[in-house]
Amino acid sequence: MTLNELLKGFPCFTIEDWRLCTYNMAKEAYGPYYERLKLAQFVECFRKYEQQRAPIVDTIRENERKDAERAQTEAMRYIQPEYATAKEPTVRDRVDAVDWFKGENRLTYTERQEMDERQKQTQLKTPTSWNKEK
Repeated sequence: MTLNELLKGFPCFTIEDWRLCTYNMAKEAYGPYYERLKLAQFVECFRKYEQQRAPIVDTIRENERKDAERAQTEAMRYIQPEYATAKEPTVRDRVDAVDWFKGENRLTYTERQEMDERQKQTQLKTPTSWNKEK
């Protein structure tokens, strides 16, 4: 009967929890016990053990949550590459070729300058032998 009540009252305890709690009871970590142990004494000890265990379990769960978030972020980087690096959209990304030929979504003067500057920078980075072939 006592065992059944303890199982109902503390269903989340593992065998290791039971072993450690009863070991602490034998060592009188939760107070001295005389003669026979009754259900109320077991419940008192199990509650004290649960209070000792709670911060450790919370830390473990927090670490598991952080690991899951980290794994999800890594998975998103492989699935959607835009999460991997934060880049600003360029003019080329904002202008669609079909819209351009229809006369819609044309470049502004500043966007044209920006595109020309980037083109000059890429030409400066390329070796001179490549520029001569063009």
